[in-house]
Amino acid sequence: MSNERNSTGEIIGTLIVGALAGAAAALLFAPQSGVDTRKRLMDEADRLKKELDEYASDFSEKAKKVQKELEDKLKDTEAELREVEDNLGV
Repeated sequence: MSNERNSTGEIIGTLIVGALAGAAAALLFAPQSGVDTRKRLMDEADRLKKELDEYASDFSEKAKKVQKELEDKLKDTEAELREVEDNLGV
């Protein structure tokens, strides 16, 4: 699970860095007016926010699924241990 967390964190970090680099490039090389540039940047920021929200939601769903699987495995293991204890007379 920690590998998945690191991988998702790296993706989000890369996305943010890319967005910032793109915004900086847009400001430096934009042939349109400042008003138009700011509007485009705000639109892009809104798009990126939605994309990040989707990544966060997906990550949260995956984390809940993994947690449920781990809880189920733990319950199964506890039941198996109880059965072994009963068989050994402990």
